[in-house]
Amino acid sequence: MEERILVISIDRDADIAVKIGLDGPIIGREENLNAAVSLGLADPTETDTNTIFEAIRLYDNYKALRKNVEVVTVVGDEIVGVISDEKIAKQLDSIIEKFKPTGVIIVTDGAEDEYILPIIQSRVPVISLSRVIMKQSENLESTYYLILDFMREIVSDTKLSRLVLGIPGLALILYMLLGPHSWRVIFGIAGFFLLIKGFQLESYFEKGYEEFKTSFIAGKISFFTYAVAMILTALGLIMGRAEALNQGTMSNIDYLPYFLTGSIDFFMFAAIVAIIGKSIDALVEGLPLYKYGVLIIFVIALRLIFSSVALFLEDKLAKDIFALTITVGLVLTIVAFIGIKGTGKKAEIT
Repeated sequence: MEERILVISIDRDADIAVKIGLDGPIIGREENLNAAVSLGLADPTETDTNTIFEAIRLYDNYKALRKNVEVVTVVGDEIVGVISDEKIAKQLDSIIEKFKPTGVIIVTDGAEDEYILPIIQSRVPVISLSRVIMKQSENLESTYYLILDFMREIVSDTKLSRLVLGIPGLALILYMLLGPHSWRVIFGIAGFFLLIKGFQLESYFEKGYEEFKTSFIAGKISFFTYAVAMILTALGLIMGRAEALNQGTMSNIDYLPYFLTGSIDFFMFAAIVAIIGKSIDALVEGLPLYKYGVLIIFVIALRLIFSSVALFLEDKLAKDIFALTITVGLVLTIVAFIGIKGTGKKAEIT
């Protein structure tokens, strides 16, 4: 079978049609040469001119080797994407039907035109790909398309967009609302995010969010108790901070026990309210309540331990009382832990 080579110059964004009013396909050496000269005169900075000249050069080289070769320029549309690619596909079909090439050489002026490479490959084998870029703009154009591809990936990838766009957006909003004092909040949020990522805690937060959303949609009582728990948690943070600041100037480490003293009860009640909400849902659904009682014991035990540590560091608790409360708290924690493990095994058996 005789080898028939088709050299294809691609103008995906239809600069030829816009600037000199010539639509594709442009077939033949003379027609392409005239188009290149006209385009160069209309806009000397247009890179498609160089693409056509390169296609003609390749055509001449193959002609010198006595190859059966033809050169053609396909023109897309100003609306780059589906519309331009559809136009190019139709032109390719007519050219291939007329010339019946055994292979093609593609000539482009950059990465943008190469998006239609799969369209050509689906119709005829590609022998070679030649990219023509002006030397002074090669790095700039390549960088441009790298940035463009990265931005497209950010928009299409939900998780990546939250990281690259969401967090900076939140930081800007906080700065707008709080001014220079917002940096501590911004760094705190960033630190919290890094903590979650570092210890791979995303699944726990996602599970909590899904449970909260499900309870809202289903109209469960736990939705309201979760809301109350969040309010209590926020109050705990506020009261803990207020208690710490009331102590005057001291190091951040020294603030910690006072923060715990002011906030621990709010945190405990927040957890208990959330657990009560879940237990009510379980009662309505006819599920066992044992594990929720165990969880409440666990929360009370933690409260006892942390409050004892805080009071001891504030010199408000004697050593013997401190030892006793810590022991009681640890015993309750162990009992609760055994109870939680026991309920887990029962669930596996059932």
